[in-house]
Amino acid sequence: MHNRLLLCTSSVAFALCVGAAASPATYAPFTVTTPNDSGANTLQNLLLPGATLQAGSTYTTFSVEFDWAPDAFANARQWNAIWALTDAPAAPGVTFHADPGPAVNAQIALVPQFEPGTLRWVGVLNQPVSGSQDLYFNYLQVNAFTGTTWSDVSITLDTTTIVSTAFGGDLTGAPTWTRFRDTREGSFDTPSNVQNVRYEALPFFVETAGIHQFTVSPSSNWDAVIAVYQGAFDPTDPDANRLDFWVGTAPGTTNFGDRTIAFDLEEGEQYYFLITGRRSFDFGEYDGLVQGVGAVTFGIIPAPSALAPLALLAFGAARRR
Repeated sequence: MHNRLLLCTSSVAFALCVGAAASPATYAPFTVTTPNDSGANTLQNLLLPGATLQAGSTYTTFSVEFDWAPDAFANARQWNAIWALTDAPAAPGVTFHADPGPAVNAQIALVPQFEPGTLRWVGVLNQPVSGSQDLYFNYLQVNAFTGTTWSDVSITLDTTTIVSTAFGGDLTGAPTWTRFRDTREGSFDTPSNVQNVRYEALPFFVETAGIHQFTVSPSSNWDAVIAVYQGAFDPTDPDANRLDFWVGTAPGTTNFGDRTIAFDLEEGEQYYFLITGRRSFDFGEYDGLVQGVGAVTFGIIPAPSALAPLALLAFGAARRR
């Protein structure tokens, strides 16, 4: 049963009020150059200006954006941009407030190989950030054998109240498709490995525009891949309507671990949350959690015609009064 459960929690019961209202905090843009790492995978760190955050405030969401200029002569994996926000220089025991790079307990954003452009991540902080604490920006290009410049690095934290919605399911017996494939998978997941893979596409919409983050936890040893589609989902055209990037196939992704992905989503838009296996034998039960700036409803947005009778009924009642 691939539709084992779909539990949408109320926004009232799971609203977490975290700190007084405050304006978003945006650090002044800066530029960093990743070193010639030669595969050592050592995170560099930069202490962010403490005066940017408002004392007494608690920050819950993040946005990180920078212009990225790869070196076409570098190793192909140089395009793997890793960054993290921590309370101290990265080392055992530090708190990782955000860590969406292809490393342990982390994810990845995908961009075309060797093509410069702007990378942007959003999400809910793993641990809220206090306005009085130190915050470090850690950065690295995986296997970058030459320096790579990240320019106009812009970091914004916000104090948005977070609403949580639980869901779950089971891919056992679910339909199969040929999933999308990252070019970096060539050496370990051939085209035949991504055929006959089980999937589930859950329609949903959001009540409030802004950051929404999805995390899934497979309940057994199977590798999950997740993505979000906007407007429509067609299993025969896996690349159509998919938002920016996906999670679960890139080098460095933890096997059998949680998968997390986040986007700025718009109110009034139809979306689909996709969960699929990495290969044909990857399927099973999973639990999921959505955290965001408002409630999420799993289902199809009601058509305007379906709302019209209710509007007329309300209008008639008002006239009788």
